[in-house]
Amino acid sequence: MPVGVPFAHLAAFAEAQGVPRGEALSLLGLIGLGSIGGRFVLGALADEVGRRQTFLGCCWGVAAATLWWAVSGTGLGMAVFALAFGVLYGGFVALLPAFAVDIFGRRAAGAVLGALYTSRGLALLVGPPLVAVLAALGRTSALPIGVCACAGVAGALLMSRVRPSPGEATG
Repeated sequence: MPVGVPFAHLAAFAEAQGVPRGEALSLLGLIGLGSIGGRFVLGALADEVGRRQTFLGCCWGVAAATLWWAVSGTGLGMAVFALAFGVLYGGFVALLPAFAVDIFGRRAAGAVLGALYTSRGLALLVGPPLVAVLAALGRTSALPIGVCACAGVAGALLMSRVRPSPGEATG
């Protein structure tokens, strides 16, 4: 869930914190720049230290960055979030298919990736509107974004517990 929420809420959150509209919107560009860098840098890092470790680091990092966003009250703090999140998001997107194949094997790749991308789609469908409703009820976005960070922690914890099937590659 925390992977999709910034795209829907970061600019409005920044504006609510007093960041001028142009700067608030530019935070989305920082996510994009970070994502490009993350795909290359973290992809190369995964070749050196292993896909599993790098992918799980991205998962934990997205959760931590989302928590940072929840408590960030300045334009600079949100810019740091946007860039760090972008890098980690880029690594997550780049490594997810390989991580899934490492865990479940090549024969199941189509079904596993289909299930993973369907579940991501559901999280993207539910996450941003849920944050909007909770923010409206509580008159602040910080708490719902913190809840998203907790969902990211739960997801990273679950992913870290998944082990390869016997006989499968571990990348």
